Amino acid sequence: MKPGPTPGEAQQAHLRLLPPPPEERVKPLGLAVGDVVVYASHGIGRVEARQPGGEGLPETVALVFDSGLRVILPVAQALDALRPPSGERDLEDVRRTLRAELSTPVEPWSRRNRATRDKVAAGHASALAEVVRDGLHQEQRLAAAGSRTIAPSDRQLYVRARTLLTAEIALCRGIDLAEADAWIVDQVAQQGPTT
Repeated sequence: MKPGPTPGEAQQAHLRLLPPPPEERVKPLGLAVGDVVVYASHGIGRVEARQPGGEGLPETVALVFDSGLRVILPVAQALDALRPPSGERDLEDVRRTLRAELSTPVEPWSRRNRATRDKVAAGHASALAEVVRDGLHQEQRLAAAGSRTIAPSDRQLYVRARTLLTAEIALCRGIDLAEADAWIVDQVAQQGPTT
């Protein structure tokens, strides 16, 4: 006869059957009309319509963004390209990233620029926070030295990342864009060891 589970094993098995606490649940991406989604470098959008497929055509979803941009994607592609907006747990990661100490870059500019472009294109909140933190610090260093501004290509990426991150923080926190941007600047100003 095979021995039964120990009390500790039974407790662990029971805990695996319970749903995770609300703060640990990942919000499923349902793509229903009215759902708010994040589309990497386009930012926050809303599902405007969903069209069934037919005669060899895939089911599609239409998205609209604050900028007026409208995008139609096959649902299969949308499920890969879209994500739910960040939650409070994600914003805690953003906060830690914005406050993190900077390391001195040793890579050539072209490699750093490519990595920054990849982070902005991926559109993940914590990666955007890295770009924003580094851009804010670079602007502050140049201003203190009386130098000109960041290189145009770097500045464009930094501004785009800041715009995307600000919008996501505003949505998650239910605040306006100016308050969200001020929160970002405040977090970077509190740079130091994080726990």
